[in-house]
Amino acid sequence: MPFVDHRAIPEVLMRAGVRGKFLVNKDTPAHNVTVLLNIVDPGASIPLHKHSVEETVYLLEGTIWAQIGDSRYTVTPHDSVLFPPGVPHAWGNAGEGVARMLWIFSGPDPFADSIYLEGQPPKEHD
Repeated sequence: MPFVDHRAIPEVLMRAGVRGKFLVNKDTPAHNVTVLLNIVDPGASIPLHKHSVEETVYLLEGTIWAQIGDSRYTVTPHDSVLFPPGVPHAWGNAGEGVARMLWIFSGPDPFADSIYLEGQPPKEHD
């Protein structure tokens, strides 16, 4: 299916304060990529984890912090961050308003082999 109507994709509560829409993934069906839109409330965060796939975030709105290994970054609109495969990372909303971002993962199911070093994996479906 080469066309995806994003209006028809349900929003998922992935964890407290983090909502998501899988715009492109194994359900669309994509073979080598996932695109995820996240809407994140102030103070919400994703605990330390790692994937076997490369991922990139492009920040649309708000401010987030991103930890990659021992390095920490402040990310603002129109910035991108590359998270290498196998490297522990975490991130969260550092601003006073909602953060909106697009995640691109090299693979149709980036959470299939994720390892959470802290906390629990996100919910993919209700």
